[in-house]
Amino acid sequence: MTSTVLTRVDDGVATLTLNRPEAMNAFDADDARAIVEATALFAADPAVRVMVLGGAGRSFSAGGDFNWVLTWPNLDAITRRVGADAMMGAVQAIYDFPKPSIARVHGAAVGGGIGLMLACDFAIAASPARFGLTSVRNGLLAGIAIPVLIEAVGPRMARQLMMHGGMFDAATALRIGLVDQVVEAGALDATVRALAGELKLGAPSVQTTVKKLITEIDALPHDTDVADILGEHVANQCVTEEALEGMSAFLDKRKPRWAP
Repeated sequence: MTSTVLTRVDDGVATLTLNRPEAMNAFDADDARAIVEATALFAADPAVRVMVLGGAGRSFSAGGDFNWVLTWPNLDAITRRVGADAMMGAVQAIYDFPKPSIARVHGAAVGGGIGLMLACDFAIAASPARFGLTSVRNGLLAGIAIPVLIEAVGPRMARQLMMHGGMFDAATALRIGLVDQVVEAGALDATVRALAGELKLGAPSVQTTVKKLITEIDALPHDTDVADILGEHVANQCVTEEALEGMSAFLDKRKPRWAP
């Protein structure tokens, strides 16, 4: 894996660390593709139960690399689009990751960095962390963050954040639903580890199904009858090996085989 994206797996928890600390973990197309590659490897590894996304150095991520984007006027339209699609692909890869994911957020999470953060299922922030959809103040559009931003905070708040472009603190991020938990900086790693441990108690196949189903159902028209879709999934899950093991473990007063 490229040195700008570091990976490791420890006790079922995969860690993906953005590793450009001198650039506040800003990313370009190559970095974005490395994120996609890392998530694909973690997705295919049966030993991985949870993925944690974080940043090296003093920040989570500053989003797209301005030094890279400033080269775009010299590129043709197709090449520019390829670059934009690469950034979108990194967010989508994390969003589509079939196992639980946690964003470990410290320092600054800005622009596309917020897109990466919100692509995770959970976001835990250190209390000194700062956030901002600042692209509007630089004449840019943080488009890669828009879909996950709308999902997290709703369309009205998403419009406000992206039109205003100001920075705000972790308490505000928690209040508006941008992050799920705020802890003291010294407790960040322990809190992330604890959540990862709790997530490993869940049946892997159910967690994967939940991620897929909620996304699919949320995209359906509001008048769709989802009972048939859900009924089939519920009935099929009840006879899986994990379901039989989980129920037996409960009755035997023991942990199921997948639980640590």
